[in-house]
Amino acid sequence: MNLFLFSLLFALQSLPVSGAVRPQKDAPDSFQSALRVEEEASAYTLYEARFPTARPSRFPANNTVWGHLFVPKPPQADGSKPACVLVLPVMAAPNAWIELRFVHAFLERGFAVLWIEMPYQFHRRPHPSQPSGQVFLARTAARLRDNFVQSVEDARRALTWLGRSGLVDKDRIGLFGISLGGMVAASLYSTDDRPKGAVLLLAGADFPSLVRDGSMTSEFVREAGIEEGELRRAWRGIDPSDHREDNRGKQVRLVNAHWDAVVPRANALKLKEAFPGSRQLWVPLGHYSAALHLPWIRGYATRRLAELLGPPASRRPLSPP
Repeated sequence: MNLFLFSLLFALQSLPVSGAVRPQKDAPDSFQSALRVEEEASAYTLYEARFPTARPSRFPANNTVWGHLFVPKPPQADGSKPACVLVLPVMAAPNAWIELRFVHAFLERGFAVLWIEMPYQFHRRPHPSQPSGQVFLARTAARLRDNFVQSVEDARRALTWLGRSGLVDKDRIGLFGISLGGMVAASLYSTDDRPKGAVLLLAGADFPSLVRDGSMTSEFVREAGIEEGELRRAWRGIDPSDHREDNRGKQVRLVNAHWDAVVPRANALKLKEAFPGSRQLWVPLGHYSAALHLPWIRGYATRRLAELLGPPASRRPLSPP
């Protein structure tokens, strides 16, 4: 059973030719990274970035973070760098189809977009035969915490990498996350002031009660014998609810579904409480069926990010991804 089967790179002059990987040295954290051109399209350049996880696990494949950075063309007329959106995906989906609907909407608006593969996803699976994200599911509270913290710290390192890449405006980076990706983004934003805002879809706070009451997790938690008290002790300091005062004034937009059984309404409301002053919109239907609102939600998320990061230049329409 998957825990979260939720819906829906420093100079340009020295960039390698497509397919070549160039090691980089980043200080003061001194983590190595590699960058290559993955695709050249008429409206964007797609780079592949790789760097080590900040919290190594016992699985070697999981210890490299893979990122995919779309940079719009043509360059800004004034020579400035584009604002960027860091996209954190759903955990256990078999592909990034949903996220790419948003990536291309943001790109068309003129934003650069980096989406990263989270722990145990895609290239980071311990073995190719395992479904993407499945190993994130842990049978103890401590291991589940470790997996979540690795997700947060990988996203934090992605912010550092973006800031040093020379490809984007390091002072205009926003967060976008869906479902578990939204929860990771919320935890990151609660302890990192670099993002200028966040748009979070189908996410919640108070993780211990969420896994206890959510329709996708409650049975597994019971069968694994994980007690809520164990989760609360393991999760102390990680949940956005633990940082409410630090979050005051942070710019957050939330979209939740009225009849979401995966992320119960109470947990969605707790996420709003964790960010005083945030705005929360509710759409009909549930966690998966909310995908029917995808065109509207995609437009809403793009407009809100333009408000939070400043409006980028208009771009010509892109072909559908």
